[in-house]
Amino acid sequence: MKAGWILISCRGAHRLISAGMDRPLGLGERARLRLHLTMCSMCQRVERQFGLLRRAALRMGDS
Repeated sequence: MKAGWILISCRGAHRLISAGMDRPLGLGERARLRLHLTMCSMCQRVERQFGLLRRAALRMGDS
């Protein structure tokens, strides 16, 4: 197994963040995403922004 399989790009992290809002991520996906987020403050910000947008959309749907 290659060592590079663990590291994902920011684009890959964004895809996993988005996918995680629609379905449970697998163990490997969660691990790779968490590892990336520990190293990338910009993707941490994207994760917070996606969460904010999701909560706002859910609240709008309750109106």
